Order: sequence, then C-alpha cells, then structure tokens
Amino acid sequence: MKRLWLITLLAGVLVACQKTEELTPVSNDPNSSTKPLDKFDTAGQKLVAQGAFMSNVHPTSGNIKLYQKDGKQTLVFENFKTDSGPDLRIYLSEDKVASRFVEVSRQVNVGDYFVELPANADTKNQKFVLIWCKAFSVLFGNAELK
Repeated sequence: MKRLWLITLLAGVLVACQKTEELTPVSNDPNSSTKPLDKFDTAGQKLVAQGAFMSNVHPTSGNIKLYQKDGKQTLVFENFKTDSGPDLRIYLSEDKVASRFVEVSRQVNVGDYFVELPANADTKNQKFVLIWCKAFSVLFGNAELK
C-alpha cells in the first residue's frame, strides 16, 4: 500500500511539472533579473568557477560560469536549455535538494544570459546552481561550480 501511494505521488509531481509555455531567449527588459550576455562587461572580471548543467527530472544542458569583480558576483549562462515549467527559479544551493539556498532569479530563459547574485549568496558553500520548479519542488537540472 505504501509503495502504491509513493508511485502515485511521484507520478503526480512529474505530471504537474510538465511543459507549460515555452521558455524564451532573454530580452532587453530593464526590469528583468536576467540580462543578455552581450550586455555583460568582461573588463576586470575574474572567472572564479564554472560547471556544466546536468539533467535531473527534465532535459537541461549548457554551461555556467561564476565571475567576480569589486565584490559583486555574476552567473553567466551559455548555450543554456531546459524544459519550461509552471514556476521555474534559479537557486544557488549547498546541495541538489535545495535545503540551504538563495533564490537568484524568478526567471529562467534559454540561450546566453547573465544574472547578478544577491549580496547574501555564499559561493564558498553554495556550489550548486539549480533550475528548480518551486510550485512542485522538482529539480529540472543542476550544475556544480568548481
């Protein structure tokens, strides 16, 4: 009985976090937390860490780089792709289950873009970039910054 309940629960989560509207390339909207990569000023930026996205519940791919300049940190997404979902977020976390995380963005796009990390991001301990469906607590994909 327990097993049937667990299978039913997992099936519900997987169905609930299916594609909704398609993700779009990042726009030039000044109110967006994600910005087109061609607007990223590389002058004086130090590459601190990088990684490659891996799929979890949904196909996810691309590369991620962490840059630092003057105490500010920026995540750069390159060739990024994932499925769309109802409530996707970008988290920086200590692990893949989002037990200790900071929300980086409420917006996930495809393609090449960057997002500045909030001041409370701890990149010494929070090494995982998660593409997380908040509504259903589902990990679409992740990358470990090394």
